[in-house]
Amino acid sequence: RRTLKLLPTLHRSYHMGPRSHVSYSNVVLTSPSKRARMQTETLGSSGSCTMYKSRDLHTTVPQHSATVVPFKLSDIGEGIAEVTIKEWYVSVGDEVAQFDNICEVQSDKATVTITCRYDGVVRAVHFKEEDICKVGQALVDIEVSDEEAENVLPSTTEPEAVPESVASLSAAPTATPPPPPPANREILTTPAVRKLAADKAVDLSLVPATGKGGRITKDDLLNYIASSHEQQEQQEPVVRREQPTIATIPTAQFWNSSPTSQLISATQQEDTVVEIKGIAKVMVKTMTAAQQVPKFTYHDEYSMDNIVGLKTMMKKLGKEHKIKLTFMPLLIKAASQALTQFPMINAHVNSDCTQITYKASHNIGIATDTPHGLMVPNIKNVQNMSILDIAGELDRLKTLSENNKLSTDDVTGGTFSLSNVGAVGGTYASPMLVVPEVCIGAFGKIQTRPAFNSAGEVYASNTMCVSWSGDHRVLDGATVARYSNTLKRFLEDPSLLLFYLK
Repeated sequence: RRTLKLLPTLHRSYHMGPRSHVSYSNVVLTSPSKRARMQTETLGSSGSCTMYKSRDLHTTVPQHSATVVPFKLSDIGEGIAEVTIKEWYVSVGDEVAQFDNICEVQSDKATVTITCRYDGVVRAVHFKEEDICKVGQALVDIEVSDEEAENVLPSTTEPEAVPESVASLSAAPTATPPPPPPANREILTTPAVRKLAADKAVDLSLVPATGKGGRITKDDLLNYIASSHEQQEQQEPVVRREQPTIATIPTAQFWNSSPTSQLISATQQEDTVVEIKGIAKVMVKTMTAAQQVPKFTYHDEYSMDNIVGLKTMMKKLGKEHKIKLTFMPLLIKAASQALTQFPMINAHVNSDCTQITYKASHNIGIATDTPHGLMVPNIKNVQNMSILDIAGELDRLKTLSENNKLSTDDVTGGTFSLSNVGAVGGTYASPMLVVPEVCIGAFGKIQTRPAFNSAGEVYASNTMCVSWSGDHRVLDGATVARYSNTLKRFLEDPSLLLFYLK
């Protein structure tokens, strides 16, 4: 054999006959001179086996040290303080990587999928399905490598964040932002963080470092990305943007009986105590806040004869575009067109009622009856959509609502709400405001009633009852009545919409 130079590992070779050769590479040579002291042994009688070994050779066993870190539920925004665990995607012993799905949770507003931030192995799961987890609590424990732990531990030693109060999100933040990183500094971080930064197109020299020795951790990078997104949202061209103070899920004041009827039998003889949580819990929160706002209610009746006359054409058009085309998309578009003439109706008011923000976008929330309870997703930028576009979006939101798969974006950012109480047989209603919105409407069912035409003759009229509630601190009854009359004109003569649509 030729003399080997210093290598990280050395072959320990066994020659067992002319056709056998076994190599092991867990032996380390300490110096060339010690190779001369190799000893030879003969193993077995059926064939010769030459083994080269030395007392001075050191066998190395790879050391895989690891650290178990808690994966905590982060603040997912919008004042959410706790969530309900709906489904686990991992169990103890599973290997996970960054952005793998950990679990599905349901907040007061929507169903959210929580993804992993670390590479490692799940060592503990702290909650069962249907348990309540508060922001800052550990969902699972993950065993990560020491290199990964260096990125995790600095952030896990920080005190847990206290969830924001739902009472007032409009106050200016008091947290002091981290100082900007010095120019031309040396960037210390791990290859995993560098790869993540490259994928997200982030300049690491701009990321403030909180790790040991000025190292940029993964949490530093993720927090920088999140803060960048918040800054972009705050730069929207609005006079002054007020954040919603209350969750925007519940709107109309009626309850879906399905969840209750599934829990309590009509023949049950004993009292049953059921915990209020999930969608029902946000109803409590929102209605309590709405009750603090002085409101007024306005009622009217619209003739829907011309709208009903479009029913045959709408069915045919719906089949052509493979969508369910009902009266609701037309009502939503007409309501949006009327809002362009009354911007004070499409507005938010701050918590202490010192400022009102006229919203540029018409994000119209639609109360949706589902097996899980009342949900109110909203259709974004209705002012820029056609009636067919609205019908397609309405169908998408309805499907997601029925499957309890609405995203946070689907149920937040509403500026004006409508409730179709006619779908469950209602006529008039007294809808509750969705704070910080200032107006909400409820459409009753279309009924055939006797009416008089211009000649004084009685005829069968298709009539719809309409109810409005307004924030009486910033709206008066006359303003809401004028808005209602404008919408009434559009619905009683749909051809007028052609002269206003852009």
